[in-house]
Amino acid sequence: MSNCYGAIDKANAYINNTLPSALNTLYASIRARSPQAKVTVVGYPRIFNGEDCNAFTWFSPTEESRLNATADLLNSKLASAAAARGFAFANPTSRFVGHAVCDSPEWINGLSNPISESYHPKVDGHAYGYLPTVSPYVTGSALRMSAGLKATAAASADRLARQQSAYAAADRRIQPKSFVAPDLSTPAAKAAAARAGVDLSSRASIDAADAAYDVRQRAALR
Repeated sequence: MSNCYGAIDKANAYINNTLPSALNTLYASIRARSPQAKVTVVGYPRIFNGEDCNAFTWFSPTEESRLNATADLLNSKLASAAAARGFAFANPTSRFVGHAVCDSPEWINGLSNPISESYHPKVDGHAYGYLPTVSPYVTGSALRMSAGLKATAAASADRLARQQSAYAAADRRIQPKSFVAPDLSTPAAKAAAARAGVDLSSRASIDAADAAYDVRQRAALR
């Protein structure tokens, strides 16, 4: 139903071969338009902790490890590109340790409804992960979430929304990556399951097949 290894390989190839030049062009444009701006580039956390507790995803521990390594690779490219332009880089990786998807407490959504919210930080992820990570570069000191700060943020929401409305037309042109949960009810899924001896009504049967497939994927990497 999916090829996680192929998708990860494709992402790594893009990060290594295409992204650096794209970042260089983007950051050069930012610096040209705002030569005195103090710019901070913000990185990505590791999303997984080795466990997948969400229905319909079945990320194996090996896939999760490779995806976390991809986040590390992405951060390294972002940091290098930022440094080349004199920008700061805020790395949230350490802040999210113990708070990945399926951790307790988790600061990142797993597979969610609406599905577009999947694998994005929750309110706590922003408050306790990103706020202390980014604030030293913006304010000069590490901010901690408090009742007063939360009230100040809430009070500024309408003003910031009005400010952002100037960019609404441009934002609407952005095409987000679509997330689609696998549909196990299709004839193709049922036929594939029958060939593999998988009982689609049994989570244990599906998990066993996923584990076997992961072994084959790992062997193919050697």
